[in-house]
Amino acid sequence: MELRHLRYFVAVADELSFTRAAQRLGIAQPPLSQQIARLERELGVQLLERSSRSVGLTQAGRALLDEARTLLARSEETRRIVSRVSAGESGALRVASVASGFSGPLVESLRVFRTTYPDVLPLVYEMEATPQLEALEHRTVDIAFLRSPGPYSGLDMWPLADETLVAAVPERHPALTSSPTTPLPLSALASERFVLFPRASAPDAFDTIVGACRTAGFTPDVVYEAPNDHVLVSLVAAGLGVSLVPHSTSNLNVPGAHYRPVTPACQAATLAVALPRVSPAEPALHLLEIARRLAGRPIFTAAGYRRQAEPE
Repeated sequence: MELRHLRYFVAVADELSFTRAAQRLGIAQPPLSQQIARLERELGVQLLERSSRSVGLTQAGRALLDEARTLLARSEETRRIVSRVSAGESGALRVASVASGFSGPLVESLRVFRTTYPDVLPLVYEMEATPQLEALEHRTVDIAFLRSPGPYSGLDMWPLADETLVAAVPERHPALTSSPTTPLPLSALASERFVLFPRASAPDAFDTIVGACRTAGFTPDVVYEAPNDHVLVSLVAAGLGVSLVPHSTSNLNVPGAHYRPVTPACQAATLAVALPRVSPAEPALHLLEIARRLAGRPIFTAAGYRRQAEPE
């Protein structure tokens, strides 16, 4: 039994006329009659009472009509679901991000994404750059927001946000005696203990911070390592040291921690978006488009992304 046979049967049952049903379906009447007869033989029952003047449903026909409507509606819903998943408009999207991404552009990007694609569920994971690259390689995440310039084999990297580093200091630190907008000389932190993250987890971001300190004439004394920005800022608030963090991290409101601009101004490692070069997930392409549009970067549609990725 094929879906088209059920579709033919429903048309005849609705119209109670082979002629009108054939016109509705856009086919000739003899093939329609043959297909209905074939369905009856396959089911082993008579579905229609036929006479020269009328067509009616048998008891078996009435029972089949309800089931046929349900099956046809479900088949159409299945077609729509598959089509939406293929177009990246349904399903799930696995998103990885460094902690500072949650304090910056990722939050607004996800809000717009959820509004635009309400049937796609974002599954969001916090992880540093190195674990993100491994997750992309093994296809356990679909898109990554990380501070790492690349290039990396098998991945496309798209710059998203450039921002400066700011100093995170505890209460009663001498830097807090000046105006919050007055830059703190980076060299003033030369004798401080630093709280950073393990270099192995985000080597580019780590090297950017250490390089800024060396440009200012010192190498930071890293005494504590934190797994993410929230823990890092909390350790600063506890008075265990100072740190340099991307400006977006200053959106973290941790009691006892304060932020100050530094001079000379230092660029944080660029926040970038990474996707697999081959067969990226459609919802990931939609999120990339939204994130770059909100960041004021050149944008493209998912179809445009695929075209530019095609070999010449």
